[in-house]
Amino acid sequence: MAASSFLSRLQRGAQAVLVAMLAVMFVTFIAQVVFRYALNLPLAWTEELSTLLWMWGIFWGASFVMRNSDDIRFDMLYNLLPHGARRWMTVVASGAIVLVLLASLPAAWGYVSFMKVEKSAAMGLPMNWVFSIYIVFVLAMCVRHAYVAWQALHGRLVQDAVAVALHDAEGRP
Repeated sequence: MAASSFLSRLQRGAQAVLVAMLAVMFVTFIAQVVFRYALNLPLAWTEELSTLLWMWGIFWGASFVMRNSDDIRFDMLYNLLPHGARRWMTVVASGAIVLVLLASLPAAWGYVSFMKVEKSAAMGLPMNWVFSIYIVFVLAMCVRHAYVAWQALHGRLVQDAVAVALHDAEGRP
């Protein structure tokens, strides 16, 4: 109970961080439009900040806010399979995702580390800070898909409501 409450608070915190990123991005975008077109004083940092927040928001949201059932899936054939086959397909797919991401981690880490020599054009941010969110994303996806594979190995599939409803309606296991 305490663990689920803690995880729930962490998820709400992650959602709040994403909302703050989107709010700052929106205000920055509006400031950019006003300064460029109303005042004829374009600001260089607004475009850079908007782009940075967009990139961070995507990776942050995918890592900590999205549920497994929130992503787009092409699962028409998958949903036609019996439960056991879906379990093994989930184990193989999630295992492959973990292996590929872990295999890419040294190169990604090397690139992010190398980028410490560069600074962003307008705000002067070290580019390794800018790209560091990708490392967080890779690690979060590895943990998520390892958990999905573990659940599937133990007979529990992480499914969206549509797939569950389809199988229940057809009376399939």
